[in-house]
Amino acid sequence: MKILYFCNLIPRKPGAFENFLIALGRYLHEAGDSLAVVFAAAPPPQIAAELRDADVSWHVIPRWSAEGERVRPYAFCLPAVRIVRREQPDIATVHFGNEIPSLIAILLSRLLCRRAPRWIWYQDQQIADPTPLTARFSRIKLAALGFAHFIAVYEGGRRSLRLRGIDGDRVTVIHNAVKEHPQPRRSGLELRHELGIAANALLVANVNWLVKRKRVDWTIRAFAQAAARCARPAVLLIVGDGPERPKLEQICAKLGVTEQVRFLGHRDDVRDLLSGCDILLHASRAETCTYVVTEAMAAGKPVVMTDAGAAREQIEDGVSGFVVAPDDIEGLTDRLTTLMKDDGLRAQFGKEACRRWERIFRLETSVAKHCRLYRRLAESRR
Repeated sequence: MKILYFCNLIPRKPGAFENFLIALGRYLHEAGDSLAVVFAAAPPPQIAAELRDADVSWHVIPRWSAEGERVRPYAFCLPAVRIVRREQPDIATVHFGNEIPSLIAILLSRLLCRRAPRWIWYQDQQIADPTPLTARFSRIKLAALGFAHFIAVYEGGRRSLRLRGIDGDRVTVIHNAVKEHPQPRRSGLELRHELGIAANALLVANVNWLVKRKRVDWTIRAFAQAAARCARPAVLLIVGDGPERPKLEQICAKLGVTEQVRFLGHRDDVRDLLSGCDILLHASRAETCTYVVTEAMAAGKPVVMTDAGAAREQIEDGVSGFVVAPDDIEGLTDRLTTLMKDDGLRAQFGKEACRRWERIFRLETSVAKHCRLYRRLAESRR
């Protein structure tokens, strides 16, 4: 069985998604199957070496995406067909793609290829419930004319697809998953020393792209109020960058927490940072199955988050963390305060979060589910 995996991605470093591709390639290779990946740019040396080690080959579609430029979705169509003709896969998956260009590529592959593959659409973006109009007419419903199957990363995604008229038998839910956390390269105390933070300070982490929908301003406001209620010193680490950063720095100054909020920018050691922190705080208003939440679970850290996307599938409210209503900043602040004040509760929630990751969100489990689906579809194709 050969899998061709299209993902409109410019890989930069081994993150959760790149780790998934490497694990998938290794799993398929051990079963006598193969994986070829199509990126929007060539992988850097470290990722390239790990892909080769997992027996994964790759192609590049130039101008599909480009650093600092707009996405050109229709640049995908003809190169995709050429790659399908060359690879002759059993399964072709589109991840981070566009519906209409993908449908064009599917129709062309049926005309021009001797053995057209079964195509899978990966719904990894949040998809709102449809209006009466979009339930009848939408890009995803049109794409369903070509795709044999859909993968959603949370149950809400499956429900929204079904409300658009896509048969539930054609939709499989496979949560985003992460591999086991390695032993951190430095302890929590060493991390605090490195960042110039008091040894007894609580560390609250927020890992995000700094854009409006991530509501990092809510994170800062909730943290500022919660920290004021605690006798113990606390610091918020904001990991990531984006256009909202200047505005967020102004909010910190206005709230008087500039010294308590550290903007760390892009980091290659997010797993280490999470291991050294005490709580993950996430206030986004739009998500699917959030990788960083699963990373925190694997690291044994409690999470306080708003109810967006797969929040309640990832976090058991009151058991492994807290989930509050999407627009309840007071609830977010109160739950964060509760965890910051209670060392025992943080430890208890962290253990439960790690157990839940082990049961549901482990990378090996996700990869096995993908491969079972691929095999079933490949067999039905024959």
